[in-house]
Amino acid sequence: MKQIDKTYDAIIIGAGPAGCTCAQYLRQSDLKVLLLDKNNFPRHKPCAGGITMKTIKHLPINVEHLVQHTARNMKFSFSKDRSVELQHDTGSCVMVIRDEFDNYFFEETLKTGVQFQKISKLKSIKHKDDQLIEVSFDDYLVNAQYIIGADGANSKVRKLSHEKHHLHPVSAYEGKVSRYSEDDAVTEFIFNDSGYAWIFPKLDHYNVGIGNLVNDHNIKKRTKEDLFKFVAKKFNGREIADITAFPIGTEGIGYAAKNNIFLVGDAAGLAETLLGEGIYNAVISGKYAALSIIDSKEGGRSATSIYNSFLRKLSNELTLYSKGAKILYGFPKISYYAMKLWLGEKFMTGYSNGQTLSEIMGKKNSLIN
Repeated sequence: MKQIDKTYDAIIIGAGPAGCTCAQYLRQSDLKVLLLDKNNFPRHKPCAGGITMKTIKHLPINVEHLVQHTARNMKFSFSKDRSVELQHDTGSCVMVIRDEFDNYFFEETLKTGVQFQKISKLKSIKHKDDQLIEVSFDDYLVNAQYIIGADGANSKVRKLSHEKHHLHPVSAYEGKVSRYSEDDAVTEFIFNDSGYAWIFPKLDHYNVGIGNLVNDHNIKKRTKEDLFKFVAKKFNGREIADITAFPIGTEGIGYAAKNNIFLVGDAAGLAETLLGEGIYNAVISGKYAALSIIDSKEGGRSATSIYNSFLRKLSNELTLYSKGAKILYGFPKISYYAMKLWLGEKFMTGYSNGQTLSEIMGKKNSLIN
Protein backbone atom coordinates (compact mmCIF):
# COMPACT_ATOMS: atom_id res chain seq x y z
CA MET A 1 0.00 0.00 0.00
CA LYS A 2 0.99 3.62 -0.47
CA GLN A 3 2.14 5.59 2.55
CA ILE A 4 1.66 9.20 3.54
CA ASP A 5 3.69 9.68 6.72
CA LYS A 6 3.81 6.52 8.74
CA THR A 7 2.98 7.73 12.25
CA TYR A 8 1.16 10.68 13.82
CA ASP A 9 0.33 11.85 17.30
CA ALA A 10 -3.32 12.00 16.27
CA ILE A 11 -5.45 11.18 13.25
CA ILE A 12 -8.71 13.12 12.99
CA ILE A 13 -11.44 11.75 10.74
CA GLY A 14 -13.81 14.56 9.78
CA ALA A 15 -12.88 18.18 8.98
CA GLY A 16 -16.01 19.93 10.27
CA PRO A 17 -16.05 22.24 13.32
CA ALA A 18 -15.32 19.43 15.81
CA GLY A 19 -12.41 18.03 13.83
CA CYS A 20 -10.90 21.40 12.95
CA THR A 21 -11.19 22.64 16.53
CA CYS A 22 -9.40 19.53 17.75
CA ALA A 23 -6.71 19.86 15.08
CA GLN A 24 -5.99 23.51 15.85
CA TYR A 25 -5.67 22.96 19.60
CA LEU A 26 -3.36 19.99 19.00
CA ARG A 27 -1.20 22.03 16.66
CA GLN A 28 -0.85 24.75 19.32
CA SER A 29 1.25 22.16 21.18
CA ASP A 30 3.08 21.27 17.95
CA LEU A 31 1.68 17.74 17.77
CA LYS A 32 1.77 15.90 14.45
CA VAL A 33 -1.79 15.68 13.08
CA LEU A 34 -3.35 14.03 10.03
CA LEU A 35 -6.81 15.29 9.10
CA LEU A 36 -9.04 13.13 6.86
CA ASP A 37 -12.32 13.92 5.15
CA LYS A 38 -14.27 12.44 2.27
CA ASN A 39 -15.31 15.87 0.97
CA ASN A 40 -13.65 18.64 -0.96
CA PHE A 41 -14.04 22.09 0.57
CA PRO A 42 -16.10 24.15 0.24
CA ARG A 43 -18.89 21.62 0.60
CA HIS A 44 -22.57 21.88 1.42
CA LYS A 45 -23.54 21.26 5.02
CA PRO A 46 -27.23 21.23 5.98
CA CYS A 47 -27.43 23.42 9.07
CA ALA A 48 -29.33 26.54 10.12
CA GLY A 49 -26.00 28.29 10.67
CA GLY A 50 -26.58 29.77 14.13
CA ILE A 51 -23.46 30.07 16.29
CA THR A 52 -24.17 30.89 19.93
CA MET A 53 -22.06 33.32 21.92
CA LYS A 54 -20.84 30.53 24.19
CA THR A 55 -19.49 28.75 21.10
CA ILE A 56 -17.51 31.80 20.00
CA LYS A 57 -15.66 31.72 23.35
CA HIS A 58 -14.06 28.40 22.40
CA LEU A 59 -13.55 28.80 18.64
CA PRO A 60 -9.86 29.01 17.72
CA ILE A 61 -10.74 31.32 14.81
CA ASN A 62 -12.38 34.73 14.43
CA VAL A 63 -15.61 34.59 12.44
CA GLU A 64 -16.68 38.25 12.55
CA HIS A 65 -16.27 38.67 8.79
CA LEU A 66 -18.62 35.72 8.17
CA VAL A 67 -21.52 37.04 10.25
CA GLN A 68 -24.65 37.71 8.18
CA HIS A 69 -26.98 38.58 11.04
CA THR A 70 -26.96 38.89 14.83
CA ALA A 71 -30.01 37.57 16.69
CA ARG A 72 -30.82 40.59 18.84
CA ASN A 73 -34.54 39.98 18.39
CA MET A 74 -36.02 36.53 19.00
CA LYS A 75 -39.53 35.18 19.00
CA PHE A 76 -40.73 31.95 20.58
CA SER A 77 -44.18 30.90 19.38
CA PHE A 78 -46.16 28.23 21.24
CA SER A 79 -49.49 28.63 19.41
CA LYS A 80 -51.30 31.13 17.20
CA ASP A 81 -52.10 33.35 20.17
CA ARG A 82 -49.13 32.63 22.45
CA SER A 83 -45.69 33.98 21.62
CA VAL A 84 -42.87 35.64 23.52
CA GLU A 85 -40.62 38.28 21.96
CA LEU A 86 -37.18 38.91 23.46
CA GLN A 87 -34.43 41.45 22.80
CA HIS A 88 -30.80 41.89 23.80
CA ASP A 89 -28.24 44.34 22.43
CA THR A 90 -25.51 41.70 22.18
CA GLY A 91 -27.70 39.02 20.60
CA SER A 92 -28.04 35.37 21.52
CA CYS A 93 -26.17 34.08 18.48
CA VAL A 94 -24.74 35.08 15.12
CA MET A 95 -25.83 33.72 11.77
CA VAL A 96 -23.37 32.44 9.20
CA ILE A 97 -23.60 30.56 5.93
CA ARG A 98 -22.54 27.14 7.12
CA ASP A 99 -20.72 26.27 3.87
CA GLU A 100 -18.63 29.47 4.18
CA PHE A 101 -17.97 28.94 7.89
CA ASP A 102 -16.79 25.36 7.43
CA ASN A 103 -14.59 26.24 4.46
CA TYR A 104 -12.92 29.15 6.25
CA PHE A 105 -12.40 27.00 9.38
CA PHE A 106 -10.86 24.25 7.24
CA GLU A 107 -8.54 26.65 5.38
CA GLU A 108 -7.38 28.25 8.64
CA THR A 109 -6.74 24.80 10.10
CA LEU A 110 -4.51 23.84 7.18
CA LYS A 111 -2.42 26.96 7.88
CA THR A 112 -1.45 25.53 11.28
CA GLY A 113 0.56 22.74 9.65
CA VAL A 114 -2.02 19.98 9.79
CA GLN A 115 -1.55 17.38 7.05
CA PHE A 116 -4.78 16.80 5.11
CA GLN A 117 -5.83 13.88 2.94
CA LYS A 118 -9.12 13.54 1.07
CA ILE A 119 -10.35 9.95 1.29
CA SER A 120 -12.98 7.80 -0.36
CA LYS A 121 -13.42 5.00 2.16
CA LEU A 122 -12.41 4.42 5.76
CA LYS A 123 -11.79 0.67 5.95
CA SER A 124 -10.60 -0.28 9.43
CA ILE A 125 -9.30 0.92 12.79
CA LYS A 126 -7.15 -1.58 14.69
CA HIS A 127 -5.03 -1.47 17.82
CA LYS A 128 -1.44 -2.64 17.44
CA ASP A 129 0.86 -4.21 20.03
CA ASP A 130 3.10 -1.13 20.24
CA GLN A 131 0.28 1.06 21.64
CA LEU A 132 -0.37 2.58 18.23
CA ILE A 133 -3.66 2.44 16.36
CA GLU A 134 -3.61 1.49 12.69
CA VAL A 135 -6.03 3.22 10.32
CA SER A 136 -6.72 1.84 6.86
CA PHE A 137 -8.36 4.01 4.20
CA ASP A 138 -8.29 3.79 0.41
CA ASP A 139 -4.75 2.57 -0.45
CA TYR A 140 -3.16 3.88 2.74
CA LEU A 141 -2.09 2.47 6.09
CA VAL A 142 -1.20 4.99 8.82
CA ASN A 143 -0.66 4.85 12.57
CA ALA A 144 -1.35 7.17 15.46
CA GLN A 145 -1.43 7.17 19.22
CA TYR A 146 -4.89 8.76 19.19
CA ILE A 147 -7.86 8.61 16.82
CA ILE A 148 -10.52 11.32 16.82
CA GLY A 149 -13.87 10.48 15.23
CA ALA A 150 -15.35 13.77 14.05
CA ASP A 151 -17.28 12.38 11.10
CA GLY A 152 -20.83 13.37 11.99
CA ALA A 153 -24.05 11.67 13.04
CA ASN A 154 -23.48 8.74 10.67
CA SER A 155 -19.96 8.24 12.01
CA LYS A 156 -17.98 5.41 10.43
CA VAL A 157 -15.41 5.73 13.22
CA ARG A 158 -18.12 4.98 15.76
CA LYS A 159 -19.23 1.90 13.84
CA LEU A 160 -15.70 0.57 13.40
CA SER A 161 -14.38 1.26 16.90
CA HIS A 162 -17.35 1.21 19.26
CA GLU A 163 -19.73 -1.14 17.43
CA LYS A 164 -22.50 1.25 18.34
CA HIS A 165 -25.27 2.10 15.90
CA HIS A 166 -27.31 5.23 16.57
CA LEU A 167 -30.95 5.11 15.52
CA HIS A 168 -31.19 8.86 14.86
CA PRO A 169 -34.64 9.52 16.36
CA VAL A 170 -34.01 13.25 15.90
CA SER A 171 -33.84 14.74 12.41
CA ALA A 172 -34.77 17.81 10.40
CA TYR A 173 -35.58 19.25 6.97
CA GLU A 174 -34.38 22.70 6.00
CA GLY A 175 -34.11 24.99 3.01
CA LYS A 176 -33.76 28.62 1.91
CA VAL A 177 -36.50 31.24 1.49
CA SER A 178 -35.83 34.67 -0.04
CA ARG A 179 -35.61 37.57 2.40
CA TYR A 180 -37.00 40.94 1.30
CA SER A 181 -35.79 44.35 2.45
CA GLU A 182 -39.12 45.13 4.13
CA ASP A 183 -39.07 41.92 6.22
CA ASP A 184 -38.64 42.02 9.97
CA ALA A 185 -35.39 40.18 10.65
CA VAL A 186 -36.47 38.18 13.69
CA THR A 187 -34.98 34.85 14.69
CA GLU A 188 -37.97 32.67 15.44
CA PHE A 189 -38.75 29.25 16.90
CA ILE A 190 -42.26 27.87 16.41
CA PHE A 191 -42.93 24.92 18.68
CA ASN A 192 -45.16 21.95 17.90
CA ASP A 193 -45.83 18.56 19.48
CA SER A 194 -42.92 16.85 17.74
CA GLY A 195 -40.34 19.62 17.98
CA TYR A 196 -40.19 22.98 16.28
CA ALA A 197 -39.83 24.99 13.12
CA TRP A 198 -37.21 27.72 12.86
CA ILE A 199 -36.55 30.88 10.87
CA PHE A 200 -32.94 32.13 10.87
CA PRO A 201 -32.29 35.39 8.96
CA LYS A 202 -29.31 35.80 6.64
CA LEU A 203 -28.44 38.77 4.40
CA ASP A 204 -30.61 37.78 1.41
CA HIS A 205 -32.50 34.72 2.62
CA TYR A 206 -33.79 32.81 5.61
CA ASN A 207 -32.75 29.34 6.65
CA VAL A 208 -36.13 27.75 7.37
CA GLY A 209 -36.53 24.29 8.78
CA ILE A 210 -38.75 21.91 10.65
CA GLY A 211 -37.50 19.17 12.91
CA ASN A 212 -38.36 16.26 15.15
CA LEU A 213 -36.87 16.71 18.60
CA VAL A 214 -39.37 14.56 20.49
CA ASN A 215 -38.56 10.86 20.44
CA ASP A 216 -42.04 9.41 20.80
CA HIS A 217 -43.48 6.77 18.45
CA ASN A 218 -47.00 8.08 19.13
CA ILE A 219 -46.19 11.53 17.76
CA LYS A 220 -46.23 12.25 14.04
CA LYS A 221 -42.81 12.81 12.53
CA ARG A 222 -42.43 15.92 10.40
CA THR A 223 -41.91 15.49 6.67
CA LYS A 224 -40.79 17.54 3.69
CA GLU A 225 -44.45 18.24 2.97
CA ASP A 226 -44.80 19.79 6.42
CA LEU A 227 -41.94 22.13 5.55
CA PHE A 228 -43.63 23.16 2.29
CA LYS A 229 -46.90 23.87 4.14
CA PHE A 230 -45.13 25.82 6.87
CA VAL A 231 -43.31 28.04 4.37
CA ALA A 232 -46.44 28.60 2.27
CA LYS A 233 -48.35 29.77 5.33
CA LYS A 234 -45.58 31.76 7.00
CA PHE A 235 -44.19 33.46 3.91
CA ASN A 236 -47.33 34.01 1.84
CA GLY A 237 -46.45 31.62 -0.95
CA ARG A 238 -42.72 32.27 -1.28
CA GLU A 239 -40.83 29.26 -2.57
CA ILE A 240 -38.34 27.26 -0.60
CA ALA A 241 -35.22 25.96 -2.35
CA ASP A 242 -32.20 23.75 -1.62
CA ILE A 243 -34.12 21.46 0.72
CA THR A 244 -32.03 18.90 2.57
CA ALA A 245 -32.77 16.35 5.26
CA PHE A 246 -30.27 15.48 7.97
CA PRO A 247 -30.00 13.54 11.23
CA ILE A 248 -29.04 15.28 14.46
CA GLY A 249 -26.74 13.32 16.73
CA THR A 250 -28.43 13.34 20.16
CA GLU A 251 -27.77 9.89 21.59
CA GLY A 252 -24.53 10.71 23.40
CA ILE A 253 -25.64 10.95 27.03
CA GLY A 254 -23.43 8.47 28.86
CA TYR A 255 -20.98 8.03 25.97
CA ALA A 256 -17.46 7.14 27.14
CA ALA A 257 -14.29 7.00 25.06
CA LYS A 258 -12.09 3.93 25.15
CA ASN A 259 -8.59 2.88 24.18
CA ASN A 260 -7.45 6.29 22.89
CA ILE A 261 -10.29 6.53 20.34
CA PHE A 262 -12.34 9.67 21.01
CA LEU A 263 -15.64 10.57 19.37
CA VAL A 264 -16.52 14.26 19.25
CA GLY A 265 -19.53 16.31 18.15
CA ASP A 266 -22.38 14.57 16.35
CA ALA A 267 -20.25 11.43 15.97
CA ALA A 268 -20.60 11.02 19.74
CA GLY A 269 -24.24 12.16 19.69
CA LEU A 270 -23.54 15.36 21.61
CA ALA A 271 -26.20 17.69 20.16
CA GLU A 272 -28.77 18.87 22.70
CA THR A 273 -32.48 18.12 22.42
CA LEU A 274 -33.94 21.41 23.69
CA LEU A 275 -33.27 23.50 20.57
CA GLY A 276 -31.14 21.05 18.61
CA GLU A 277 -27.87 22.98 18.93
CA GLY A 278 -24.89 20.91 17.86
CA ILE A 279 -22.03 23.26 16.97
CA TYR A 280 -21.27 24.29 20.56
CA ASN A 281 -20.82 20.73 21.81
CA ALA A 282 -18.91 19.87 18.64
CA VAL A 283 -16.45 22.68 19.31
CA ILE A 284 -15.96 22.08 23.03
CA SER A 285 -15.68 18.30 22.65
CA GLY A 286 -13.08 18.79 19.91
CA LYS A 287 -11.25 21.25 22.16
CA TYR A 288 -11.29 19.01 25.23
CA ALA A 289 -10.33 15.91 23.28
CA ALA A 290 -7.23 17.84 22.19
CA LEU A 291 -6.52 19.18 25.69
CA SER A 292 -6.87 15.66 27.11
CA ILE A 293 -4.17 14.43 24.72
CA ILE A 294 -1.92 17.41 25.49
CA ASP A 295 -2.37 17.01 29.26
CA SER A 296 -1.61 13.30 28.99
CA LYS A 297 1.62 13.90 27.11
CA GLU A 298 2.71 16.54 29.60
CA GLY A 299 1.55 14.89 32.83
CA GLY A 300 1.45 11.16 32.15
CA ARG A 301 -2.21 10.60 33.00
CA SER A 302 -4.41 8.61 30.62
CA ALA A 303 -5.87 10.86 27.94
CA THR A 304 -8.91 8.59 27.74
CA SER A 305 -9.49 9.03 31.48
CA ILE A 306 -9.15 12.82 31.21
CA TYR A 307 -11.52 13.02 28.25
CA ASN A 308 -14.07 10.77 29.97
CA SER A 309 -14.04 13.08 32.98
CA PHE A 310 -15.04 15.90 30.63
CA LEU A 311 -17.68 13.71 28.96
CA ARG A 312 -19.34 12.91 32.31
CA LYS A 313 -19.75 16.63 32.95
CA LEU A 314 -21.03 17.15 29.43
CA SER A 315 -23.54 14.31 29.90
CA ASN A 316 -24.85 16.12 32.99
CA GLU A 317 -25.31 19.24 30.88
CA LEU A 318 -27.05 17.28 28.11
CA THR A 319 -29.33 15.69 30.69
CA LEU A 320 -30.35 19.16 31.84
CA TYR A 321 -31.22 20.07 28.24
CA SER A 322 -33.19 16.83 27.95
CA LYS A 323 -35.21 17.65 31.06
CA GLY A 324 -35.88 21.11 29.69
CA ALA A 325 -37.03 19.60 26.39
CA LYS A 326 -39.53 17.34 28.16
CA ILE A 327 -41.08 20.38 29.85
CA LEU A 328 -40.96 22.58 26.74
CA TYR A 329 -42.58 20.06 24.40
CA GLY A 330 -44.67 18.15 26.93
CA PHE A 331 -46.18 21.18 28.65
CA PRO A 332 -46.24 24.03 26.12
CA LYS A 333 -48.76 26.13 28.05
CA ILE A 334 -46.64 26.07 31.20
CA SER A 335 -43.55 26.75 29.12
CA TYR A 336 -45.20 29.75 27.49
CA TYR A 337 -46.10 31.39 30.80
CA ALA A 338 -42.67 30.63 32.25
CA MET A 339 -40.99 32.22 29.21
CA LYS A 340 -43.33 35.21 29.31
CA LEU A 341 -43.08 35.93 33.03
CA TRP A 342 -39.39 35.36 33.83
CA LEU A 343 -37.58 32.57 32.05
CA GLY A 344 -37.50 34.18 28.60
CA GLU A 345 -35.54 37.24 29.67
CA LYS A 346 -33.23 35.08 31.78
CA PHE A 347 -32.66 32.75 28.84
CA MET A 348 -32.03 35.56 26.34
CA THR A 349 -29.65 37.38 28.67
CA GLY A 350 -27.76 34.19 29.51
CA TYR A 351 -27.32 33.11 25.89
CA SER A 352 -26.28 36.63 24.88
CA ASN A 353 -23.65 36.62 27.64
CA GLY A 354 -22.29 33.28 26.44
CA GLN A 355 -23.59 31.19 29.34
CA THR A 356 -24.37 27.49 29.33
CA LEU A 357 -27.81 26.27 30.39
CA SER A 358 -26.37 25.26 33.78
CA GLU A 359 -25.10 28.79 34.33
CA ILE A 360 -28.40 30.29 33.22
CA MET A 361 -30.19 28.14 35.78
CA GLY A 362 -27.82 29.30 38.51
CA LYS A 363 -25.54 26.29 38.67
CA LYS A 364 -21.75 26.27 38.68
CA ASN A 365 -20.25 25.79 35.25
CA SER A 366 -18.49 22.57 36.20
CA LEU A 367 -18.25 21.58 32.52
CA ILE A 368 -15.64 24.18 31.64
CA ASN A 369 -14.01 24.40 35.06
